[in-house]
Amino acid sequence: MIIPVRCFTCGRVMADVSDYYEKEKEKLILEDKKVTDSLYKNFDNIHTKEILDNLGLRRYCCRRNLISNIDMMHII
Repeated sequence: MIIPVRCFTCGRVMADVSDYYEKEKEKLILEDKKVTDSLYKNFDNIHTKEILDNLGLRRYCCRRNLISNIDMMHII
């Protein structure tokens, strides 16, 4: 899917924050692969709340748009 330019619900501009969000999410994924604690083996340790808070996304509609966006440009 193409990166949404604006939030579908409230109209906030989203295109300027999507690159930063993707980079920070990749950092969290790489850090998560280094952790090999068997206690948290079946849980998702990738918490994006801090990234979304740093971007100033307070509304759940804007958060939903970034979290649920899937990049499919490599398929096209």
